[in-house]
Amino acid sequence: MDITHVQSSFIAPLGGAESYVLALATEQARRGDDVEIVTAWTDPLTVERANQAGVRVRTVRVRRPYRPDQHGGGPAAKILFHSLDLIGALAPTPLVLDVQKPGRLVHVHRFQGLGGQVLRARLSPVVHTAHDYCLVDTTSTTIRDGLEPDDLGDVQRLRARAIWRAARHASILVFPSERTLARHRALGMPRDGVEQRVVPHGWPAPAAASPPVDPSVRPRFVFLGKLQAAKGVSLLLRAWALLGVDAELVIAGDGPERPAVEHAAAAGLVTYAGWVDGDAKAALIASATALVFPSLWPETFGLVIAESLLMGRPVVATPQAAGSFVRDGENGLVSADATAEALAGALRRIARDASLRARLARGAAASATALDFGSHVDRVTTVYADAREIFARRR
Repeated sequence: MDITHVQSSFIAPLGGAESYVLALATEQARRGDDVEIVTAWTDPLTVERANQAGVRVRTVRVRRPYRPDQHGGGPAAKILFHSLDLIGALAPTPLVLDVQKPGRLVHVHRFQGLGGQVLRARLSPVVHTAHDYCLVDTTSTTIRDGLEPDDLGDVQRLRARAIWRAARHASILVFPSERTLARHRALGMPRDGVEQRVVPHGWPAPAAASPPVDPSVRPRFVFLGKLQAAKGVSLLLRAWALLGVDAELVIAGDGPERPAVEHAAAAGLVTYAGWVDGDAKAALIASATALVFPSLWPETFGLVIAESLLMGRPVVATPQAAGSFVRDGENGLVSADATAEALAGALRRIARDASLRARLARGAAASATALDFGSHVDRVTTVYADAREIFARRR
């Protein structure tokens, strides 16, 4: 099969969606498919990494005031960025002709920065995976002042309608969880016009099983991810200050909240490991008593949760972050709410109870079966076949 993945930016260090795209493309190439990744922004290191996996990376030229992962340099730049995305949703652009080639299957993962027109199945079947909420929200999180409102306002509603004019012409829209699909519909995404499916993500298992962590040793909690407000970094620091037990917190990542993390590290409260990836990331997870995932927005798929469970490490998460993966008392703990007090309480329970740590670790290892990546890729392949049939009927 000839497959084109579309990801607006593909730059190291790779975030969750970018990592998923590379993992999926790598497995498809291993199975004998002709696979390319089309992007507007990349770097030599990422291109080389993809090429080594048998995946081509091709860049297309777009005009935007900033990269999608940079979130803008001011109000004027943001208005221009999203205005160009809207224009790209309503008017035909050369980009669609460049990406869609007859005979290829196009899988769009992130269209912001390229324009919604890339969702239209004009020359080839198009599958779009909603890794976040950019179909209905410019911020991609649907969070306002730490809350999940039922209405994002008139401006967002009008923008979503314009984006939908393009999205409804895709062959199939894929959502990683029932919660993600329900949130889109609650914010006004129509139920009809295009086929909508829930296809839970999977993730490749680590090359070797991680050694069990002795539950009697000093507890070690690990945070991995972008250091930004939506990921709950500030919440975690406040919760850690309330913990009151002997334990260690290692924070790895980079982003706008890095100065606050470095300040806490300088005070001896936490250990800051910088950005880690690959083997270093796996080693850090393997060393953990539990992973902490305190995200404040309704995560579509917590990649780092999957990595932790696959390595037999339980997860402490907020309700927004837990999704369907973290089951309270079975493979991790879910705090009562997204407050520092509640998160500290969950961390404190694990830190003080060695038997609880051992039981949750066993539960984490048992829950890894649902994340089998080979089965996930099989499900994606079925979606591709159905998308081809839908496209042929429309033509």
